[in-house]
Amino acid sequence: MLTGWIWIGRVDMKLEDNEILELIQESTKQFISNTAIVLEMESTLLNTGYQAVGLSRHKVLIDDQGTKEYISLITKMANPTERRILHRLFLQSANVPYSRTHDLDSDDRALLCIQDVDYKTNYQSLNFEMLQKKEMHALAYIHKMNHGSREALSWLPLANHDHIEQMIYGRWKPVWEEAKHNEQFMETFGQYIPEVEAVSGSIVNDIEVVLNDEHSHTLIHNDLNPGNVLVHNNDDVFFIDWEEARYGSFFLDIPLRFELKQARAYQDVLASLGLEIPVDRFEPLYAIASRYLGLRFMTWNLGAWTSSPSAKDGLQKYLNMATS
Repeated sequence: MLTGWIWIGRVDMKLEDNEILELIQESTKQFISNTAIVLEMESTLLNTGYQAVGLSRHKVLIDDQGTKEYISLITKMANPTERRILHRLFLQSANVPYSRTHDLDSDDRALLCIQDVDYKTNYQSLNFEMLQKKEMHALAYIHKMNHGSREALSWLPLANHDHIEQMIYGRWKPVWEEAKHNEQFMETFGQYIPEVEAVSGSIVNDIEVVLNDEHSHTLIHNDLNPGNVLVHNNDDVFFIDWEEARYGSFFLDIPLRFELKQARAYQDVLASLGLEIPVDRFEPLYAIASRYLGLRFMTWNLGAWTSSPSAKDGLQKYLNMATS
């Protein structure tokens, strides 16, 4: 039984009454040292992204046989997809954070403790060329390891026609229609409107060829925006936030991370792992998926670009993807 006191924000609680702390103590023993004891914890509530349900960062002071150090961990109320996928991928030695939960089986959200991947990373001093190569290999490894695993992943939602319709008509289109009534948007990006609308009018049908390409079916992250690809210890790349994961075509992942030139290199990495796709099939599927992803992922930027230079840059990127 844990005893003592802990600071959570500005509220102090007894350790034995704190489910979060119990899970953090267990995670510390499992992944850091089985002799480590949690002494103190300071918690900060985080509010970022669609999936930030009960998301907190914890600065934890541990004592391991007289040696004290601070570590950082994340907790969230995660959906079953993320809990199960992180568990599966960690067992596969994939580039994902370690995690622990008391509930892998229920279909409800449950508390998950996750490694804080990049809290020691200096993003001002990185070797981007090296990191992109590592990211390419790490993502290809996940795609190959889970390729053709529909039976084993039968509980995983599908990236199918219904999912695409929800992303386009449920998420993107209402925000797009609102943006078209914004004078500043019309002045800055109005030249894209005819082509974007032409693409959006056909993309749900066009992407069927991608969805039906069984040779590329695997576990996909399905939300590989920059915030979900983190640098660990300045020298490796980890994938986080698997709440949107699906079983479907890996072409729904790769255009978000690699432009066509890099995607060809990714194709070579897949081939080196034993999964070969002919160029005359790879590039057309990549192009269709890129247009769809440009539409889907500009949604947040359409509402944020006037107040954030990075959101404006992102909107430009996704408009270019959608119309490429």
